[in-house]
Amino acid sequence: FGLGKAHDDIGDYAQAADYLRQANTIVHAATRWPRKQWRRSIEARISRILPAEQLAAPTDWTPVFIIGLPRSGSTLLADRLARHPDVCQRGELPWLPVLAEQIVTGNGEYRDRLQQAAATYAAQLRQDNSSAHWMLDKQPHNFMHVDLILSLFPNARFLYCKRHARDNALSLWMQSFQAGAQDFAYDFTDIGAAIQGSRRLMKHWLTRYPDAIRTVGYEHLVSDPTSVLSVLMDWLGLPAHDLLSSDADNSAIISTASLWQARQPINTRSLRRWENYAVHVPELLQFPDN
Repeated sequence: FGLGKAHDDIGDYAQAADYLRQANTIVHAATRWPRKQWRRSIEARISRILPAEQLAAPTDWTPVFIIGLPRSGSTLLADRLARHPDVCQRGELPWLPVLAEQIVTGNGEYRDRLQQAAATYAAQLRQDNSSAHWMLDKQPHNFMHVDLILSLFPNARFLYCKRHARDNALSLWMQSFQAGAQDFAYDFTDIGAAIQGSRRLMKHWLTRYPDAIRTVGYEHLVSDPTSVLSVLMDWLGLPAHDLLSSDADNSAIISTASLWQARQPINTRSLRRWENYAVHVPELLQFPDN
């Protein structure tokens, strides 16, 4: 993967594609992503009807969830929003899948399970008694739990990061992830299933909860960040603030695969990047051109 990136940096896309194909073949041979299970889980979320139970919304803070597939701009967006003095970013918290399982399959009254889950999650999100009124969780796969999150926190807001499918697929395929993190990323058929499933589920959530979700196109974000960030601050209810010239908190820990990109100035170099690889990686043409 490192050699692939090095050749990509100098514009030698044929050699980059060769190294990346070797790398992905090696990892994919040792890693099997449960594609059928993924598709079933998407269908299960779409057909699921939860009990009509909802907790009271917090009055002094707002949870903000940045969701979508990895490599779709979530780290970039979180980094910029976290430069606002009223925003605290918690990174990619691992709690919601566990809490969701406890809510759906646990024992006792459903409302009691909701209250326990909300208290547990809030304790993790606000662990140091931060004075920030907007708390960011940028675990992208939280898009699987939008309905449950709104039962826990009716005032929750979701920023859905969406990227051109071919660019998103290429960016996933070029990245070496931690073991078990994104096991679909090493095979284009798996990547295609992940993109299709996530888009199908997000279309469902957007229809069901249109007031709670805002789509953030990667292409728009990097092409016109001033406008996009201004609109998002207004939608979230944040006071106006310059998120572009504000200094980043270089002590903040970024533990995602987008560490390098998040430290760079916003740029458009990755737009339609797939076109550099179309001849060498024809599998990219199986994805929609949007």
